[in-house]
Amino acid sequence: MKSETAAEKEKRLQKEKKELARLEKANLKKPLVHGFWFLLVILTVIYIADEISSNMNGVMRPYMIFDLFKVPNSDTTSSVYGNAVSVMAIATIPTYILTAINPLYRTLADRFGRKIFLFINTLSMGLGMLICMLAPNPYIFVIGTCITGFFTPNDMQVIYLMETAPKEHRAKLCSITKGIGLLSVSLIGVLRSLFYNPAEVTTWRIVYLIPVIVTVAIALIAFLFTRETPVFLERRINALKQSVNEGSQAPAAAIPVAAESQETDTHDSSDKKDSGIGAAIRYIIHSKQLRMVAIVLFVFSMAIALSGYSTEILLAGGHMSDSDMNLFYIVEPIVYAVFAFFSGFFTDALGRKNSGVLFGIFAIVGMFFFVFGSRWGIGAVPLALANGFMFGGLWSLSDLLFLVLPGESAPTRIRATVMAVISYMYFSNMLVSMLVGIFYNRIGSANIGVFQFAFFAPIILFSIIFLKLKVKETKDTDLSKVE
Repeated sequence: MKSETAAEKEKRLQKEKKELARLEKANLKKPLVHGFWFLLVILTVIYIADEISSNMNGVMRPYMIFDLFKVPNSDTTSSVYGNAVSVMAIATIPTYILTAINPLYRTLADRFGRKIFLFINTLSMGLGMLICMLAPNPYIFVIGTCITGFFTPNDMQVIYLMETAPKEHRAKLCSITKGIGLLSVSLIGVLRSLFYNPAEVTTWRIVYLIPVIVTVAIALIAFLFTRETPVFLERRINALKQSVNEGSQAPAAAIPVAAESQETDTHDSSDKKDSGIGAAIRYIIHSKQLRMVAIVLFVFSMAIALSGYSTEILLAGGHMSDSDMNLFYIVEPIVYAVFAFFSGFFTDALGRKNSGVLFGIFAIVGMFFFVFGSRWGIGAVPLALANGFMFGGLWSLSDLLFLVLPGESAPTRIRATVMAVISYMYFSNMLVSMLVGIFYNRIGSANIGVFQFAFFAPIILFSIIFLKLKVKETKDTDLSKVE
């Protein structure tokens, strides 16, 4: 590594002093409204924006296709619709470049703090939905979905909760806020019933209007009423003080780290004082725990791609009227939200591994009854229950694997970076999703449900067995002492 010259060292130290003064001032600054519970309300509202923007495009995609591709009689089983899905899948291929750099973007939170990215992420979700709403052609719609898809996975509100909540209630509070956020997804069904007219397919755009306004407002509220997490401020201030006081050549973000376990003892002293992408990658490589989490994530992510055609499955079943569809879209998110609300209680009570196994079983059983129930015509409410349990189990397991386990297995100095780097395992989801979309016309709307379940069930089974056998329990971990 190139040695730091005296001039470069002085320039760095001056920069660090300015940042130290700014952070110490921020640490002393009182929030406009005091109390952890008020912060919890703000983060819950942000979760609402996150969940609405995450689900809106998936729900409204078929109606956008009906409109912009001029599908005859709005028939999902027609070749025109199948070709449109394939075209959309191909059109999204360039957007995977943005997805690939998303983890790099997320690492900036370890350098510049959590608050600014909480604001940017939320505001950008609203911008993405606005572009989808106004899209004059399918390719502009893809740009809008790309923007929302880039910013929704960052989950800065989760890091906020993990770094501010009492450790014994951490998972519960995360699941409670997510559960409340998911309840808001039922508003998509309500808005659809109010504004979408099947006789006039262009009315799908109006469904976006209120979510766009609410998301932008939430972003501004978050910017005004939140402050940095105490854990981040303390760590960053201590690192800067050490660098300034000692005139160290180490990077400002460097924090000496004690060995976390025998698995991380192999780090040399320079690695322990490093930060950023390189340090996160080394940390994951040297930590058996995070290596095992990465493996199960790569496999599990394929299952997420095999759950994305709920609307097509319902329409292809031929048993759902438009009013049934509205009822389904209202009830299903409520079921999912209730599941998510209580999932954290299971996670804190049973432990991370046992609850993960339980979530996986719920996902498999839920998808089975949803796929085959849509063929049997069991009704809107039973189908909503089945799909709600499927998504509840699937995404609760996803949160456990992508957020909780990595977050509880990495030190504060690179926690966001480790969580960002390990999210590259999501690449398997993008690959499978792209392939299913490209070959959708060959699979056909009539067969897409059975096709999904045939691969979904074994992937989930492998994931939960691997989780149980290879990953260590992280329940009750003190995040400030993970080093």
